[in-house]
Amino acid sequence: MADKVLVVDDEPDILDLVELTLVSEGFDVVTATDGAEALAAAHAEGPDLVLLDVSMPDLDGFEVMQALRGSPTTREIPVIMLTARAQISDKLRGLSSGADDYITKPFEPSDLVARVTAALGPAPSAGVEDVSAPLEQWSGEIEELARHLETAAQIQLGLMPEESPPLAGFRVVGMLESSLNVSGDFYDFIQLDEDRVGIAIADIRGKGIPAALLMVMVRTVLRIVAREGHGPAEALRRVNDFLAAETAPDMFATIVYGILDTRRREFTYCNGGHCYPLHVRASDDSVATLSTGGMLVGAFASATYEEETVSLGQGDLVALYTDGVTESESEAGEHFGEDRILTLVRDMARLTADALCGTVRSRLAEFRGGAQRSDDLTMVAIQSDFAQGGATT
Repeated sequence: MADKVLVVDDEPDILDLVELTLVSEGFDVVTATDGAEALAAAHAEGPDLVLLDVSMPDLDGFEVMQALRGSPTTREIPVIMLTARAQISDKLRGLSSGADDYITKPFEPSDLVARVTAALGPAPSAGVEDVSAPLEQWSGEIEELARHLETAAQIQLGLMPEESPPLAGFRVVGMLESSLNVSGDFYDFIQLDEDRVGIAIADIRGKGIPAALLMVMVRTVLRIVAREGHGPAEALRRVNDFLAAETAPDMFATIVYGILDTRRREFTYCNGGHCYPLHVRASDDSVATLSTGGMLVGAFASATYEEETVSLGQGDLVALYTDGVTESESEAGEHFGEDRILTLVRDMARLTADALCGTVRSRLAEFRGGAQRSDDLTMVAIQSDFAQGGATT
């Protein structure tokens, strides 16, 4: 039976990151967003370990810790405290109150898993008789892993925007199809104020669980710096510096992050080593590639980035996509390629943004035929309303 971990944090992005990390590693996860909810869950669920945030409204982590240690039901449960505070005094206070370990935010998912595993104690040693375990046992473990991966995929899919943000005069739509249960691609819409929304699309190096975990980390950091008010270039610089300092050298991402200003009808963007977005101008059906930006995000410390602003006329379209689109292969091994996606987006630009994403998905499926999809497919369409009659569906 999988160990059950109670995760307590009032920050939704951190809670999502920790939950996805632990579920992907085979843990059962229960969550709580405040101290009172945490104490109720600890008594009702009987977790094997508690990950406890320090800074919370009403009951903080230290008070929850004291209550856990004061109850016969929960006093033996291992507790790891999570905090953005790096002062030695805070760590000493946490440990002296009964915590078993202390993790400072931001943290690497691999370090979190290692600390949780260590706090739960070593697994029982396998005897010689275990070598001949029946096939049914292995089958059950494989099925359990598949369930955990499916749960992780559902959590990850829940991080994607369910619908277009409410924008005067614009429609923004995203789609994502993963080649595996979990994905290294993501797109995001970040409402900054009444007139501006941050729009991101990213492709994380690698596939499967490692890429999915890094994807959640990148999304979380990008959301934080975007909401601090930074422009696209500065936002990517900060994400780059964080990844370069906190992750392995071979862990990086390609990202386009832009801010759509609906009042000014402008899209200010920065391209961090990603596929070039396409800007289709309705006035003359011309197509421009949006390439201003910089290097891969997270690959090099102190990388620099630039941003550019494009004006969006009535009926204009901006299409962002990942290389899973252009690198889709036919049964003959031919790539879909940049020319095909450019032509398709230009020819379909007068569809609604929703219909455009659906058309790209179906055309790629037709192109692949019986060939297996080997990479995630992700696309975002930004469409300015037409002056007369709206877009054609």
